[in-house]
Amino acid sequence: MALIKPIYPVPLINKLKALLAFKLPNEEMPPPPITYVDDNVCKLSNNSIKARNMGIIPALCMVSFIAFYQIAGFYSTWKSNEHRIQERVEFHKKKYGENYFLSSAVTPVRKNNYERLDENGKFTLSKYINYRYYETADVGGTARLKRDIFMLVFYILTLPPLLYFLIFFKRQAPMVFDRNRQIVYHWYKGNVRAQHFKDLRIHEDSQMMRIQTRSLGKRGDMRWANFMVQPRHNPYYNGKDAYEPVLAFICQFMEYGREHVMPQHEQWQSDDKPFAFFDDEKPKDFEQQLNAVLTHLSENDTDIPLDKDNLPIPPA
Repeated sequence: MALIKPIYPVPLINKLKALLAFKLPNEEMPPPPITYVDDNVCKLSNNSIKARNMGIIPALCMVSFIAFYQIAGFYSTWKSNEHRIQERVEFHKKKYGENYFLSSAVTPVRKNNYERLDENGKFTLSKYINYRYYETADVGGTARLKRDIFMLVFYILTLPPLLYFLIFFKRQAPMVFDRNRQIVYHWYKGNVRAQHFKDLRIHEDSQMMRIQTRSLGKRGDMRWANFMVQPRHNPYYNGKDAYEPVLAFICQFMEYGREHVMPQHEQWQSDDKPFAFFDDEKPKDFEQQLNAVLTHLSENDTDIPLDKDNLPIPPA
């Protein structure tokens, strides 16, 4: 006997009676994350873009602040050293004359200060780097070099990926429940995913609810696809009690129509649209893909039969 019992998605039809009898908490507003309702369709969003915003944007701000703070500190130290050297050189020129540093009697320390400045009296970046890491190697220069190299590698490994995901992480398309055709569909990166509503399966845990649809692979095989739902918009915890109102609203909409779930609105749309630079655009061949998936599902029994404990029934 297995120590850990595997968990499989539950056919939504198994819970349909209880969900149809469920009392919806609010007739004026659907439970989140439902974003659109009219007479024909109900749309359900996932939490991917909000999870991205909660993770990537704070991380990007934090790394950017650290980088800015370190660069500002580097620049400030550079300029303060430049100012200090310029003052020393000017002091000795005023005291001993403009040609003082051309004399062979100048001490090495004073000579080094003078030679750190270029012909315009500036402490150049290349000379400052040499001074910061190599001339002062015995008094912390080596440690500074190791630290700065480590931080540079850290910025190279973190900032470009964070920027990339911030810009190119697209707002995913919602899941659409089509009441007239009794189907469910959505798309992801050009691939249409669909299922007949009566065959829909779900899996609920404390983190999220997964609604399973089907899609055609590149070889024409039928594949499972998960649509992640987090009603509380928390990427780590949602709780199973958050899923029942969502499922009840969807089932009652599909069974009884918009007049039952939202009698006061002929059409309703949420104003909640998380920030994203791009949307996952609807495929140009959407109808062809959708019809191909539904036709395949209708003509082929590719579902996984489950027993009363929602475990796969072994083949005879």
